[in-house]
Amino acid sequence: MNAQLSTKGEAKKEELIQELLKFGIFKKYNKQLYELPIVVLQKEFNHLRGELKNV
Repeated sequence: MNAQLSTKGEAKKEELIQELLKFGIFKKYNKQLYELPIVVLQKEFNHLRGELKNV
C-alpha cells in the first residue's frame, strides 16, 4: 500500500511541476523543481492560481 501512495504522490508532484513550468516558475528557484518538496510546489501553484483568479 505504501508503494501505491508513493506512486500517486509522485504523479501529483509531476503534474504540479508541469503546471509550474508553464508559468516559468522554475526561474524563481536555484534548485530543480524535482528537488523541492511537494509542499513548496503546492504552495507556489496555489499562489499562481490565486493570481490568475484576480486578473
